Amino acid sequence: MDTPHSGLPYKYPKLFALVAALIVFLGLWVIDHNERELGIQKQKVEVIEKLSVLRAKLSAGMTSNISAARVLAITFATKPSLSEQEFKVLATEVASGNSSIRNLVLVKGTIANYVYPYLGNEKMVGVDYRNLPKQWPVYQRMMEDRTIQVAGPLNLVQGGVGLVVRIPVYMHENRDAFLGSVAMVVNYEPLMELAGLSKVQKEINLAIRGRDALGSKGEVFLGDGSLFSGDAVTQTIVLPGGSWELAAAPHGGWQGASRLSKFFEFFGFVLCVMAWLISYQSILRRRQRDLNAQELRESEALLRLRNEALSATSQGVMITGPDGQVNYVNQAACQLSAYRQEALYAKKLDELFVDANGPLFDLGQATSASVLREILRDSDAGKQFWLELLLTPVHDQDGKIQQYVVLLRDITEKKLAENELEIAAMAFETEEGIFITDPALNILRVNRAFTRITGYQASEAVGQSLRLMQSGRHDESFYQQMWEDILHSHRWQGEIWSRRKNGEVYSERLVISAVLGPDGKVSNYVGSFSDITEHKASEEKIHQLAFFDPLTGLPNRRLLLDRLNRALAAGRRHKRYGAILMIDLDNFKTLNDTQGHNMGDMLLTQIGKRIHGCVRADDTVSRTGGDEFVVLLEGLHEDQQHAAGLAENVAEKIRLVLSQTINLGHIDYDSSGSIGITMFGVDTIGIDELLRRADMAMYQAKALGKNSLRFFDPSMQAALESRTAMENDLRYSLSNRQLLLHYQLQVSALGDAIGAEVLLRWQHPTRGLVSPLEFIPLAEESGLILPIGLWVLETACLQIAKWAGDSNTCALQLAVNVSARQFRHHGFVDDVKRVLQETGINPVLLKLELTESVVLEDVSVVIEKMHAIKALGIGFSMDDFGTGYSSLSYLQRLPLTQLKIDRTFIHNLPDDVNNANIVRTIISLGASLDLNVIAEGVETEQQREFLLQSGCQAYQGYLFCKPVPIEQFELLLAARIQLQKADSPNFKSHVS
Repeated sequence: MDTPHSGLPYKYPKLFALVAALIVFLGLWVIDHNERELGIQKQKVEVIEKLSVLRAKLSAGMTSNISAARVLAITFATKPSLSEQEFKVLATEVASGNSSIRNLVLVKGTIANYVYPYLGNEKMVGVDYRNLPKQWPVYQRMMEDRTIQVAGPLNLVQGGVGLVVRIPVYMHENRDAFLGSVAMVVNYEPLMELAGLSKVQKEINLAIRGRDALGSKGEVFLGDGSLFSGDAVTQTIVLPGGSWELAAAPHGGWQGASRLSKFFEFFGFVLCVMAWLISYQSILRRRQRDLNAQELRESEALLRLRNEALSATSQGVMITGPDGQVNYVNQAACQLSAYRQEALYAKKLDELFVDANGPLFDLGQATSASVLREILRDSDAGKQFWLELLLTPVHDQDGKIQQYVVLLRDITEKKLAENELEIAAMAFETEEGIFITDPALNILRVNRAFTRITGYQASEAVGQSLRLMQSGRHDESFYQQMWEDILHSHRWQGEIWSRRKNGEVYSERLVISAVLGPDGKVSNYVGSFSDITEHKASEEKIHQLAFFDPLTGLPNRRLLLDRLNRALAAGRRHKRYGAILMIDLDNFKTLNDTQGHNMGDMLLTQIGKRIHGCVRADDTVSRTGGDEFVVLLEGLHEDQQHAAGLAENVAEKIRLVLSQTINLGHIDYDSSGSIGITMFGVDTIGIDELLRRADMAMYQAKALGKNSLRFFDPSMQAALESRTAMENDLRYSLSNRQLLLHYQLQVSALGDAIGAEVLLRWQHPTRGLVSPLEFIPLAEESGLILPIGLWVLETACLQIAKWAGDSNTCALQLAVNVSARQFRHHGFVDDVKRVLQETGINPVLLKLELTESVVLEDVSVVIEKMHAIKALGIGFSMDDFGTGYSSLSYLQRLPLTQLKIDRTFIHNLPDDVNNANIVRTIISLGASLDLNVIAEGVETEQQREFLLQSGCQAYQGYLFCKPVPIEQFELLLAARIQLQKADSPNFKSHVS
């Protein structure tokens, strides 16, 4: 039987312990190895994440820049003739949104034509890529592959390192026609910085290859190329036309942290510490007894010294128990707390120091940290003073609080000084920039607003001279005068140009004051300033809006009147004559209506430039509104005839320039203008009168056939006065019952009366019967046509209602002319409805005649109104057809019932071949569109026969009846009816 000490562990204890130790060591090593592998995998995941973020940022940066440059490429493709100014505007917008773009180059073919910005890149303009051996292969590859190419990083012609992105551009209509390219230079360092490259390089070892976007075949342009041949993590950034390859590994290689190794180190250290503690413990016990005795003696001596020191100090000292009960105070504490010593011993801390929120010290929340409080107290003399209280807990060996020590200190002067400093700091840190200098103008101190406005940090500005911010726009005499004023009055204020740190020049309002010392000499200068750049820009913009036309940039009417007023005064003073040219474009409204207002605006802009190029620099070219321009020619000559000749030369020059063809994009427009001229000089004539004379002369030029010029003639004034008087009389024509209607008969091919046209006449008491050609245009312009036209409509409908009871007239249809202004009036349809309801007539017996000018403007609205009226049963006749801009497209859309052939085509029938062909065409057109056709102005039997043979079935003219008042019309109508009844067989035989 084995004894308790006969087993292997007892025979070979050292070997057994060694085997056990090896087993434990092997197990720990396996665990440690696995931990290291896991650590390496974690490192790789972290590196991949960082590399992915870097790749995403680089890819996003390149994509953003390339997308911005595509705007230029698309514009170049759609507009190969892109001007340098247009390129500059687009490039500015592109560059402002992408800070890493260094410059943009527009290459036509292989030669760089435009570059932005030009400053610093002048060398690029005119460079032929075929002469650049390093860049030409990439440019060739771009043309061959027809793809975006990225070159670089490479050293640029204009200095620095950058990436060159080239976008090939082909003609928009023909994709095979190579126009050139848009080249964009991206600053390499800012691009990498925006992607966070520097931060990534601090965290991992990084390399990038693929110069010229050649991927793994390209050169390494960043970092250690050996990473690509090791076990580094790699990723690819896809670029237009290629890629970059990234490789990364941790600094120092892949390493796995082992907690087990740290455990071995810690465990060995613990064993050593334990052995040291065991051996040292016995020594400590013997020494501790001697130390306790000595400390007791020293503590008693220190206590005596403390009491003596605390009594002599100026700071108040209080010592309390754990409950806050005061058990010691020195003399200073009594004085500062305003209590006697006996009273303090009877109080606790929470009773002594209390403010509006309660006790200052919460002993229940006290920890090992000291607590600082400030309190405002009243002294015995009634004055207030500030106390600083420092509460410090004292702990025993077990960490329990034994007592509290409170230090009291009078900080009244400190608080007053802090308050003064706060007030000074608040005054110093205003919205205005402030600087303080020494007498030699060296900057001593600046505030934050100074940094915000100028861009200079305090550390950069302090110690520098005030010349640091000089803009260079003021000469030495300006500064000399400024400092002479400061020396004399110790103060200067005004507006001045300064320069920011970034070189930008800005406007500021500056006040400089001299600080005088006790000896009366300048000790410092204090300057305060504010940036008024935006204010100045706003003033300039307001001035531009107030005095200049926003479309053409020319002076507006307000500025013209101001300059004209000065010109009149100068002319009278110097006895020199000047001239006013009133220019109005011919047929401008037609361009606006047919091509749109954008074309009209483009024409006005070019017209303004052409007129401006015909005058002197001191003359004024103004756009006063619409298509009207006014030219002010000052100080032409002392002799009026000579001055008039010079004004005529300028006007003729302008007329010829305006007559030249103007390119408006997709059309070439033949423009012309009518010019009115009036002279001014020695005579005192008002501004309004001068402009009215020029306006009259201009309208006279238009009346002469347009594209002409005309000087003001006094007879024009007489005509104007007559026209004004007629307008005043016309205003009262309705109320005075001076207007009347004449009726002109309309007959069928059989000679039967089918209706009449209502024609307006004005029986003036002194002028007699006024022609409609005189007063109808005047009514149109003045707006009187609206009440007059409504009266005509109402009177015609009342006449239809009156005829309804007579079998001879109940079927007659009345045609009423409607003016363009009357038809466009928003209440016209409602007026027609109301008149129909009030008169109760059959709407079929009412026909409205419209001219082509009515429907030319805003065709869709006109058609909508016509349909609304036709739905009431009223018909429409197109008056004066063939004299306007007839269009089959709108004829098909208009709800017409009749075409009226204008009298100008009837006049010479049947002898005039051209008019005969036109009449036949109109009749055929009416038949094809299912429209009735009536001819006006029929005066001879030959004309009626020709119209009858051509297919026209209705006529109107002097052959049948002149326009006559209603009484004569009814008599003629009755006589005609009786005659037709009497001659009916003969008439029928004649017709057959």
